[in-house]
Amino acid sequence: MKEMLYDKGNCPYPGLAGTEFTGGRRCGDNGKIKRGSRILERAGLAVAALPCLNQKSQIKNQKSQIKNQKSKFLLPLLLLLTCCSTPEPASEGDLLNTAHLEHLYQEVSIGDTLMGVVWIYCEAPDYRLVGDEDEGFTCVDDVARALVFYCRQYRSSPSEAVLEKARRLAEFLLYMQADNGYFYNFLMPGNVINREHANSRAVPNWWSWRAFWALSELNLLEAEGLAGLQERSRRAMDALLPGIRQLCSGQEDMVEVEGVSIPQCLAQTGADQVGVLMGGLANYYQLRQEETVRETMLNLGNLLLAVQFGGPEAFPFGAFMSWKNTWHAWGNLQAYGLLRAGRVLGHEPFIQAGLREVQSFYPYCLEQEFVSGFEVIRPGDSLKMQNYRQFPQIAYNIRPMVYAAMEAYSLTGEAGYARAAAQLAGWFWGANPAGRKMYDPETGRTFDGIGSPEEVNINSGAESTIEALLSIQAVAAEPAPLRELKTIISRYE
Repeated sequence: MKEMLYDKGNCPYPGLAGTEFTGGRRCGDNGKIKRGSRILERAGLAVAALPCLNQKSQIKNQKSQIKNQKSKFLLPLLLLLTCCSTPEPASEGDLLNTAHLEHLYQEVSIGDTLMGVVWIYCEAPDYRLVGDEDEGFTCVDDVARALVFYCRQYRSSPSEAVLEKARRLAEFLLYMQADNGYFYNFLMPGNVINREHANSRAVPNWWSWRAFWALSELNLLEAEGLAGLQERSRRAMDALLPGIRQLCSGQEDMVEVEGVSIPQCLAQTGADQVGVLMGGLANYYQLRQEETVRETMLNLGNLLLAVQFGGPEAFPFGAFMSWKNTWHAWGNLQAYGLLRAGRVLGHEPFIQAGLREVQSFYPYCLEQEFVSGFEVIRPGDSLKMQNYRQFPQIAYNIRPMVYAAMEAYSLTGEAGYARAAAQLAGWFWGANPAGRKMYDPETGRTFDGIGSPEEVNINSGAESTIEALLSIQAVAAEPAPLRELKTIISRYE
């Protein structure tokens, strides 16, 4: 890895110039922090709020076996608490810019109904809207994301303009529901539903679960004139519930994948998809305490518990596998889904499992300058890693972790979780291997990803844009994580 400055300022602990930190990192002799030395921030997370993490296993070689060696964070807590001045309280409006999302947003008339859609692709350098001849120009996946964003935005800052977008986006989702209760995904030019593409068929898959989640968010709103649309959306969710209940029915048996035992259902459907569903089901149950929904949440949640491995000092540090024996960052909503479900059900095992991933695995991800994916194998008595990948890194890698950290903070009130959410969101402002600002608060654009420390994709499509806005919106919703994020941003200005 090239030696590059951590930020434009001096080492925030100039008295520690030349001091070695974990992993061979050090403040430079000139008092500046070299690339990869964000251990100073991470020690604040581990020591100040999550004491169980102050001895953390380090992976010495990313593609070799895990060696469980204890490493010590060297900074005393007093230094961490006094080194930086507390910024003035900040507002969400300082950071959240929806201009690019509005550039992607378009209204279309289908029959007598005005609907809102979001263009999938937007290419640099002029950021023109781009369609795809095989897929289409908009999709349920991204419209659902946008609906979640606008619903949450309305709850924090009510306005008729925001509510109107939520209405139009919800109309599109309802239009895309098939007779079997599932959803088609892509819309072609001429407003023709794409029923043939593998990622657009009305089957149990990501876009159906995201639609369910987004419509459940709509039903949490309290707004005049929304009751009719909410009732229609509840009927749409009710039409999907039988398919959700049957999702893992009869597939609870364990199968072995490279020595790792995984529930049969999650080896097929994937724990990541179940994570999305748990968030939507938690919202639904919050509105209607139906026993069948409670049982479905408990059944699916217990399957997720079976794919959590490791702990504070044991690889993979409490991470939930995403699919089979693979963990990947994108869509990794298992911890968030369990925390939300645990909250509404009052079910402590779900809460503790979600907290465990945030406590133990997220600091590891931060120490590694974020992780894209890896596989877990068990060739003998212990778990080992193979096929470690640091890239690509995308906004959709970050938001699930931000959501889980913020939900953990909401549940516990512990400052360490607020700090974790802010540190994760710092990726958008340059706390990433490329050292590049991925989100521009002046334009609202978010770059599509990091391929290596030297390679950034500067296109700005719907997924990247909305996932960034959802992350920032979540952190900015509470004063403590927002202050932490402002401190991190100041280091990159």
